[in-house]
Amino acid sequence: MRTHVSVITLISLVGVALGVMVLVVVMSVMAGFESMVKERVLGESPHITMLRTDVWNLPEEDGEVLSAESQWRALKDEVEELPSVVSAYPLVRDFVIVDMYGRVVPVLMRGIDTEDPATMEGLKELEVAGDVGIGMSYVADQGAASSTSEVAVISSIFAEENQLRVGDVLEVVSNRNIKQLKPLLDRKGTPTVYEANRESFEQVLQHAPGVWTAEGEREKMLYNEVLAVRNFLESLMVGNIRAGERRALEALVESTMTEEFDEDYNYYAQGSLQEFLDGIAAMKALDAAALDREEELQLNELALPKAVLIQGIYRADRFAPGSPLLVPLHLAQELAGVGTTGAVNGVALRLKDPYQAAEVMIDEVLEMEAPGWTPVTWMEQYEQQFALISMQKLMMTLALSFIVLIAVFSIGAVMFTVTIQKKREIGVMKALGATPQQVTNVFALQGVIVGLLGALIGSLLSLLVLHNLEGIQDAFRAFGFDPFSRSFYGMDALPYEIHYGEMAVIGVSAFVLCSLAAYLPAWKAARADAARSLRNL
Repeated sequence: MRTHVSVITLISLVGVALGVMVLVVVMSVMAGFESMVKERVLGESPHITMLRTDVWNLPEEDGEVLSAESQWRALKDEVEELPSVVSAYPLVRDFVIVDMYGRVVPVLMRGIDTEDPATMEGLKELEVAGDVGIGMSYVADQGAASSTSEVAVISSIFAEENQLRVGDVLEVVSNRNIKQLKPLLDRKGTPTVYEANRESFEQVLQHAPGVWTAEGEREKMLYNEVLAVRNFLESLMVGNIRAGERRALEALVESTMTEEFDEDYNYYAQGSLQEFLDGIAAMKALDAAALDREEELQLNELALPKAVLIQGIYRADRFAPGSPLLVPLHLAQELAGVGTTGAVNGVALRLKDPYQAAEVMIDEVLEMEAPGWTPVTWMEQYEQQFALISMQKLMMTLALSFIVLIAVFSIGAVMFTVTIQKKREIGVMKALGATPQQVTNVFALQGVIVGLLGALIGSLLSLLVLHNLEGIQDAFRAFGFDPFSRSFYGMDALPYEIHYGEMAVIGVSAFVLCSLAAYLPAWKAARADAARSLRNL
């Protein structure tokens, strides 16, 4: 029976050591994953993003509206003066349609300021193929087979999923272009505005000469009549009409405008009525087929994709996927449809210490007067992603803690068995004058030793496993078992960070639990009646 008890004690010791080892290894690996994700996120993403949440109509003191580019450049210069900011650059994001040799997929495009050294250095650290230094004094070879001077960088995940390599050419169609194509296609082949509203136009032709009358050297028309005609014409412009018809309607509305009026009448120069009637006649003469041919030129221009050469591939993984397509800022603005206005989605900030982003936003960024801009930290942008990692870490810790608990229960079971077997010895000790505390300490010592040795051995084993993690993974792969695929995780070996504070907490917790598991049955046995224990002696 003693041998049986000793074996169970040894098994309990092994269980405690394994439980401590597994917990330390898992928590170190999860901490390494979290740090790796943060490193890759911070290498590719801004630390604080000033998002544009208002229209670009900010007026100057003289009433003139500032251009979009002048507004974001002014903000960029201002935030770069903040003590915690290293650099700032404009940011453009939009969805585009990418044609890869016949395969078409929607992709999130991000434009980056390739003239910003800090941005390009962070991207360079993630380089896995080609040259990710897009725009850094580089122009694609016009004589190459690609016949394009536009370049791009793609993520390793996007490259792997679509079998893309450096040197391949992508055909990119702007999502905004597609939105503009739909109304063009919808109105193609439809009747003209005049044909669709023939009856109303004929009523205007019949009614206008009667109410638009001559008065000396001028012509006049009741303001209410002018307003009715103008409302009719403007209501037609609300619909999806051809560009040629819109120009004709705008000319008609313009012909009803005048700077001479009183409370009842609008006054016009002689010949204005005839000009108005001629405008309606011109609308009547518009040919739908000719208008459609005119718009086909615009249709072809909008549908024409932009060819970009893949110059480099940057490292990404499932935990930090990043933007699949990175392009220079000028190309991003063109594809997003803001190339002529110079607008951006926001201004990105890179900080001296990205982990202080929340404090910097409160203490410095929000102190600025920046109407129309909303700051967002990288923690907020990736909050769900990091929360998922933390939740996974917590769930793994809880699940693996059961290994230690099983060992603790084993120790408790052993001690109950020992105290039952040693009932007579306990009686003799108490008869000889041993106090209950002394008896308890004698039997609890076994659990203390198991807990102490288990925590120490488990901690040492965890360090041994972590420092040889890559070799262990290679050994598994040699047998065809790869639980942590390179292609999925984007790394040869699992990352890890040893937090000795966490290791100490795990070891001390295991020791305390094992000591308690041994102490409770020993404490109960020590308070048994000595006379009853010696009855069968």
